[in-house]
Amino acid sequence: MTAWSRGALVLVACLPALLVAACHSGTMPRVPPLRVLFIGNSYTFVNGGIDAQLRGLAPSTETECVTVGGATLRNHRETGRALAAIHAGRWSRVVLQEQSQTPVLGRLVFDYYARAFDREIRLSGASTVLLMTWERPDSAAWGVTTANLAAAYQQIGAELGATVAPAGLAFATSLRERPDIILYSQDGHPTAQGTYLAACVLYGAVFGRSPAGNPYRPFSAADSAYLQGVAARTLGL
Repeated sequence: MTAWSRGALVLVACLPALLVAACHSGTMPRVPPLRVLFIGNSYTFVNGGIDAQLRGLAPSTETECVTVGGATLRNHRETGRALAAIHAGRWSRVVLQEQSQTPVLGRLVFDYYARAFDREIRLSGASTVLLMTWERPDSAAWGVTTANLAAAYQQIGAELGATVAPAGLAFATSLRERPDIILYSQDGHPTAQGTYLAACVLYGAVFGRSPAGNPYRPFSAADSAYLQGVAARTLGL
């Protein structure tokens, strides 16, 4: 684990969207205002956070984050801070991002804590979104592949009736079609482009509408449009 990912708990009404304002052009799509809580680790908070990119795509969205570098859902459950945030915030959606290898290498543990968090999320009046992560360059040999991650997330999502945001499938498509767009480092942490792609997938999964054509384009027009399109195709939107 790198030094920047060993941080203590981060609980923030995540960063003001200064770069968001700079990247908008055109009319923003009309989507309902939502309050979204993110529970995860450095995959969620690097590059300013997936939450900031989601607010770029849907500025009416309010977000907060409970994130700890390297944390699993089990870690979050045991500290109690995530549960406190779930019950304190009147959230519309709670996004759960498990540690990148646990859904495959610790499948029973992943399922158990996904169920446990989903019960609390439903009791709070919110609904659960499972953010499917992606195959890391350094872990395919251990069976942590796109297909196995997708199977784990989709099966528990179907059991719980929870929304699955299949960022891992979108990553696989983009890496196959456009390897020139670098989405992650060797240990799987997303680049800024990877964070944006994950946010585009999350946007489509949460709002049920295509991110394609959204005027929030933090990279070149061509690359931003491509990533929006991959997210839309992955979701069938």
